[in-house]
Amino acid sequence: MSGRPVESSRLVPVSRGPLRKPWKNCIAVGRAYDLLRDDLLVQLDWLQKEIGFRSSRFHAVFHDDVGIVKKTRDGRIYYCWNQLDKIYDALLARGLRPFVELNPMPAALASSPARIMHYNMNVSPPAQWEAWGDLVEAFARHLVERYGIEEIREWNFEVWNEPNLSAFWSGTKEDYFRLYETAARSLKRVDSALKIGGPASSKAHWLDDLIMYCHTHRVPLDFISTHLYPQDEQVEAGQGRSTYAPGEFFREMFLGVQKLVRSSVMPDLPIHWTEWNTQSAADFDGITWFDNEACDNAYGGAFVVRQGLELDATCETMAFWVASDIFEEHPIQPAPFSATYGIVTIDGVPKAAANAFRLLNRLRGNVAAEVFDAPLGCGGVVTREGAVTHALFYHCRPPSEKKSEGWRTKLALPASVGDRLITCLFVGPEAGSPYEWWCRIGRPMHLSSAQLAAMRQVAEPKSETWMEKSGGETCEVMVDLPENTFAYFEVRPAESAAPRKSEWADLKLIEAELGELSRA
Repeated sequence: MSGRPVESSRLVPVSRGPLRKPWKNCIAVGRAYDLLRDDLLVQLDWLQKEIGFRSSRFHAVFHDDVGIVKKTRDGRIYYCWNQLDKIYDALLARGLRPFVELNPMPAALASSPARIMHYNMNVSPPAQWEAWGDLVEAFARHLVERYGIEEIREWNFEVWNEPNLSAFWSGTKEDYFRLYETAARSLKRVDSALKIGGPASSKAHWLDDLIMYCHTHRVPLDFISTHLYPQDEQVEAGQGRSTYAPGEFFREMFLGVQKLVRSSVMPDLPIHWTEWNTQSAADFDGITWFDNEACDNAYGGAFVVRQGLELDATCETMAFWVASDIFEEHPIQPAPFSATYGIVTIDGVPKAAANAFRLLNRLRGNVAAEVFDAPLGCGGVVTREGAVTHALFYHCRPPSEKKSEGWRTKLALPASVGDRLITCLFVGPEAGSPYEWWCRIGRPMHLSSAQLAAMRQVAEPKSETWMEKSGGETCEVMVDLPENTFAYFEVRPAESAAPRKSEWADLKLIEAELGELSRA
């Protein structure tokens, strides 16, 4: 046990239905073409087995490497669906519906060579707006023909990506509204029940503008989507001090968007946060999008747990950006860790963030209790599923705050009366977070097969199981969490001991038969 004092945190009983788990609705992949890679698909298989996401979002379905839009020598446009079908077939085979991001602009339709990313994604408006509409309509008709209208009605179609940033959209805001309207009307010509939305903006910008535009011009709008990253707090504050209390930026932004939509002229719109992750900065000078350790370390996992619990009731979707370090906004890095956005490494080793989703996924049943009076960045939730109790607690220190001594408290979990088994799964540096282990051994560029096997063991949460005899209606556990760690507890009735083989099998007869066989 640590020498830290015991805090006076407490569990307060509540009576709510199950957690909504909006983070489970979508996991991102970098771009469409990456889904033709077997290694990425193997990693998605593992994530689906361990967590079971419902959909996947990614850039560049209209990129020339997918090869949908072709142009003949005399300038006629035609379409080719071969690569697209392989991509979507692979997703659907894994239980993942595409969360379709309609972009970029195919070269044959583009008005300029404006591009972004290592793979040259064109970000310009179309040279001819009618051709953009024709593409969206033909695309949707092909999907309906291949997968059926009932299936495609379950998909979401999102127009573009972060058009409020000039790097991702070289046109104006008005150009984007025209892009959106053209796509929306084209999609609805295929089937009025197909779902389309946007603006997929950075930092919750343009939401009220798009809602009002669609309301005024009678343009279909079925959902609102936007993006947020932890260090957006420092981006927005610039060189000044953030206006948010420490650690409250994410929650306040999510609540703010919920309030904006619910008070708008279209108050029933679903809210999809189609990008977020763990990239954090203590101040403006610490902002980095390409070398941010919070993508890899134990803090990233604690951040996922905190947001997954705190934001549960604020939206329909929280699509984490991204699933894997097999990710090509810049060339894929060969090192075991490279501050790339994935929750698993290029070798398929789970990071702390992957373990956060694995443990969040274990919270089954109705919400039964929540933590109150916890220190900054600490908290947790308890759920009950029949006779089984699940609990998840976290300590996530905001990077702008000084180091913490940790959170140590005794909490009485609701439990069934009688003998029970208590299991604890703990994640922290070198216990479900392999990044710190890799740093400790010198950050080697290449791992031997033995080292990789060792890292996979380090990547599993630390586990402990014990029995409590004749317990009452509560089960007292010590929650002992240093900063940027989290722990899951499961309390379930103990089963009767398994019988010895001699109690259910006639061993002498079996041995006699074996003896006879040996003489044959």
